[in-house]
Amino acid sequence: MLSWSRQETDLRSPRSILKIAGKWLNKRRLGLILGPLLFLVIVLWPEPQSMLDVVSGLGTDVPEKSPQIALGTLLWVLVWWITECVPLGIAALLPPLVFSMTSILRWDTALTSFMNPIIWIFMAGFVLAAAFRKWDLDRRIAVRLGSMYKGSNPVIAAFFIASLPVFILTLTGSITASTSVVFPFIVAYLSMTGIKPGSKYSEACMLALAQAATAGAMLLLISTPPNLIAKSNVEEFSVYWDVRQELTFLDWLLIGTPHAIIGLFVTWIVVFKVIRPEEKKITVDRSKMAAVSKQLGRMSAGEKMVAGLLVTAISLWILPSAVRVIAGFEPGLEGLSADLSAVMPEAMPAVLVILLAGLLRVKGEPLLRWEEVARGIDWNVVFLFGGGIALGIGLEASGFADWLAWLVSGSLGSDPSAWVIFAVSCMLGFVLTYAASNTAAAIISCPIAASLALGAGLSPVPPIIGAALACSISSAIPSTTPPMAIVYSSGFVKIWTMFKVGIVSDLVRLGVLIAIGPILTSVIY
Repeated sequence: MLSWSRQETDLRSPRSILKIAGKWLNKRRLGLILGPLLFLVIVLWPEPQSMLDVVSGLGTDVPEKSPQIALGTLLWVLVWWITECVPLGIAALLPPLVFSMTSILRWDTALTSFMNPIIWIFMAGFVLAAAFRKWDLDRRIAVRLGSMYKGSNPVIAAFFIASLPVFILTLTGSITASTSVVFPFIVAYLSMTGIKPGSKYSEACMLALAQAATAGAMLLLISTPPNLIAKSNVEEFSVYWDVRQELTFLDWLLIGTPHAIIGLFVTWIVVFKVIRPEEKKITVDRSKMAAVSKQLGRMSAGEKMVAGLLVTAISLWILPSAVRVIAGFEPGLEGLSADLSAVMPEAMPAVLVILLAGLLRVKGEPLLRWEEVARGIDWNVVFLFGGGIALGIGLEASGFADWLAWLVSGSLGSDPSAWVIFAVSCMLGFVLTYAASNTAAAIISCPIAASLALGAGLSPVPPIIGAALACSISSAIPSTTPPMAIVYSSGFVKIWTMFKVGIVSDLVRLGVLIAIGPILTSVIY
């Protein structure tokens, strides 16, 4: 009887109840409940007068409570993405479903975001990686990469194996494809060092890869879509500043390159300061590498064809921008430059890669069979990014973006300085990237940044550039930018580790951007 009384007392104690509740209400269950609950609270909350004013100013086509529905959807998706209570691709279907059901977007508009041209870059990157694996070209290059650094320091080895190669490859004009190409090299290299998947060092190498790719996104105008979105917004909004300005390839090189280089070293250092792998020394099995090299022998016809496919894609990604640069010095080539930009955007080489991978044959064997193409594409990542784009379109169409701009403008006072406008624009782009893809965040934040600057009587160009650069910083969750989604899909990286590393790295890089960004943009504008 005494024993039963104690048990009953224990069950009734607050500590026991909290312990039992903690076991049942884990992170996933909490996210599953919290996401839709936040949505309902936001939607059922009485509509603020400021939102009513924004909706009335947009006309009768905008449904009632649209900004609240958009905000609620944003929070719902964000909670589900962070807690991973459902597959990320499934959560990404919420924006098109909610926005279409509430008439904020048409069904065809919402669903076509899943076939956005940038998604084809994703798929081409996955197809290239599958071709590298099938024909063992990744193992061959891993052996070469492994021989670059002769020492045993694991941190320095990761820089040469993971960070530097992908950073250099972002010169090709696609951080997505660059990440997909380097990814299998790292897997093969880790295998040759005896590092197993699931170790802290393998996780650190994968995050170093993705973080370096996000830093490389700032390198060139063509490296990632937010840069091109900044260019179009500069040309659109500078008209309202009485001087039509353009953001050229060279301009971006002078502004973005310093941020990219700083980001490369910041991200590499932060990854290993936060994760702190157990390995103090790393020993590459040289005999194993020699045996693999001997086994590989001379490059096979399949390897040469895959390498040729990669070189073709890289050349086509570079060609339009190269002609654009030359046209800046030779006006006679402006027509050719415009034609190439129109017929050869980033998606064109991506589609060509997938097509040729299925058509080209090596001694009767397709470079990739169709089932190998289908298995090579991570459809979870495709849905994830498509949902991010749909979310961005919905936030703008609902009036939420206009309401946010009004809210921010009111909080800045009557006479904000150029630096304050720049800092707010950066923080806006940075925060939005956590809720949507970097492309969607740039689509929303760049026009808002321009509106803030023009409202304060300042040039819109620096804030637009700041917002676009900030959209390439966020890296704490898989949906923020393609490289993070790719390494997450590998299974090497835990989302909580990605979040810890990303938050520290992101805040440092954001601080650097706000500190030196206005100085760099003032040199050009």
